[in-house]
Amino acid sequence: MRTVGIDIGRFSIKVVEVNASNRSYEITNIKEYKILNPQTNDLEIDILQTLKTISQEFDTDSAKVVTSIRQQFVTLRKLFFPFREKAKIQKSLAFELEDEIPLPIDKAVYDSKILKIHDNAAEVIAMACVVDEVERTIDIFNRAGIDPDIIAPEFSAVANLYEKWYRPPVEVKEGEAADGSFDKLVVFLGHAKSFAGVVRNNQLIWGRSTLWGMESVASHIARAFQVPFMESLKMMPSKSFLLMTNEGANADQIKMSDAVASSLQPLLQSLRLTCMLADTEYGTNINSIELVGPGSKIKNLGPFITQALEIRCNPSNPMDNFAQEQVRGIGKLKDTCHFAFGLAIEGLKRPINPAINFRQGELAKKNLSFEKFWEKWGYTGKLIMVAYFCYFAYGFSREIIANQLDEASYATLTDQASKVANLKGNKASPSRIRAFIKAQNKKAELVKNYAKISDLSSPVTWLQNVSQILPNNKTDESYEVRQFIVNNGEVTVQGVAKDQEAQNKLLKAFKGVATAGKVDPIPATIKKESGKLIFAYKFNIKRKN
Repeated sequence: MRTVGIDIGRFSIKVVEVNASNRSYEITNIKEYKILNPQTNDLEIDILQTLKTISQEFDTDSAKVVTSIRQQFVTLRKLFFPFREKAKIQKSLAFELEDEIPLPIDKAVYDSKILKIHDNAAEVIAMACVVDEVERTIDIFNRAGIDPDIIAPEFSAVANLYEKWYRPPVEVKEGEAADGSFDKLVVFLGHAKSFAGVVRNNQLIWGRSTLWGMESVASHIARAFQVPFMESLKMMPSKSFLLMTNEGANADQIKMSDAVASSLQPLLQSLRLTCMLADTEYGTNINSIELVGPGSKIKNLGPFITQALEIRCNPSNPMDNFAQEQVRGIGKLKDTCHFAFGLAIEGLKRPINPAINFRQGELAKKNLSFEKFWEKWGYTGKLIMVAYFCYFAYGFSREIIANQLDEASYATLTDQASKVANLKGNKASPSRIRAFIKAQNKKAELVKNYAKISDLSSPVTWLQNVSQILPNNKTDESYEVRQFIVNNGEVTVQGVAKDQEAQNKLLKAFKGVATAGKVDPIPATIKKESGKLIFAYKFNIKRKN
């Protein structure tokens, strides 16, 4: 199986391709496409053109494509269900969330993630997403020639970086003591927005979007040093920093530190609110913060947040949770592509721990195989249909014309036959006409047979003709014919001769009338006489005159 995770950001689109085979995984392709300056260009047009390029380079038609919905369009609620079947939970989500979310029930699409199984009950993170945002995401991908298989929240991408996503949900036995370990807050610093989530026992249990991004730092630096925004963006994070003390620093260093510190105030306020919500709504006990992404490399950012929130804060790399043997190629994954990698993993999930997918109901992916086939072979199909229609019309017309000709010929033949047979009125029925034709056929057959035998000479006539050419036998009676048989054109002659000379004369006479002069001797069947020679011959003659 091949999955492609596509993470659309404010300044770039990250794509990670993962191949799965026999429970082994490999990152086969990683690419980041820079988007032109979103402050001066139409962002949607740039995204559309980039997605078209991705469609060609990654062959998205033959892969499972996964993308995400920004977490700001998704609301999360922790629920308990007295059953553990995913199908039952899915059917109950809309009813359970009706009074919990700030959305009309028909304007949202729902899905869930099972955190734990308690005997026959399930502890679930229920999610509701704005339908319009899902439709907008599908539309822009479809316009680029990509039909995404899964549209998941950012929560799923982050969860896959910390959890054993290939395993089923954890089952907690009745009476088992709750784990008293501390929770940590992971903060993914993006360009336009950031994501903050709570991880407990290597499981993401809650998350929210914060409306703060690293572009805020770039804006403050641009105003402080009077440089273009894109130039200040390039300065992060390598040239930006925070001073824990101004002692020994020059004016430019203090100006840089103050610009970065002032830009971080909304982030600090959002993190305080996030920790408070997590503690009150989900009973968390956050004792550390981990910063993820390129922004985490700003010098002294961790100590600055630790000092402000009084919670230990350090940069982190979630890829450390993966072994090189588990996912080959994990070492070449850039810190900007963590979300895309998490989305690609979402496409590898199995039914024991299914993917979160907002493409449901009317938004579900349709089978476009026929549309693609018709797009390629449509013109040929139209030609075949036109040819079939013409053939059908020809066959139908031919049958009609043949029936008309049959009826016309039948009427003409009936009329002519009645005239020939001299049948009028009711007497000119088909049965009487057929009887007349049958009688005429018999007469014609008799005439034909008579013509065949009229040219045949009778045996008597032929015998008379043969007698005329035989030697004179009156004086001394030198021979005597005792058997003369004519069977069609075959003649059999037997008799006795006075001597050999008489027999030779007879043989010569028979050869004169035989076909091709051929006369064959045959065994004699007459009695021998003393002093005489027996002859017996067989030959063919022409009986036609």
